[in-house]
Amino acid sequence: MKHKGLLDEGRKKIYIAIESIIYLLIILSIFLQANFQSVSPNPMILLFGGIFLLRGIEEWKGDKQSKAYFHEWLLGTLLSILAIISLIIN
Repeated sequence: MKHKGLLDEGRKKIYIAIESIIYLLIILSIFLQANFQSVSPNPMILLFGGIFLLRGIEEWKGDKQSKAYFHEWLLGTLLSILAIISLIIN
């Protein structure tokens, strides 16, 4: 399955809706951090990890034979681990 953009033809509406919500949360996180003068990468890391996990689920549902979804899941998992380590350090 070829990697698809947010609004590419052939994507199910539920995946588009969830991914759009995550992107809106990322934008909201940027504005809130700018307003409160606090910089924490954890919300953004977790949200981007969520996008990759969601895309992995979408690829898994669409084309289980190619196993390309493992790359998305691996990146999402690594970003989640990075966020947890960052929380522990701070």
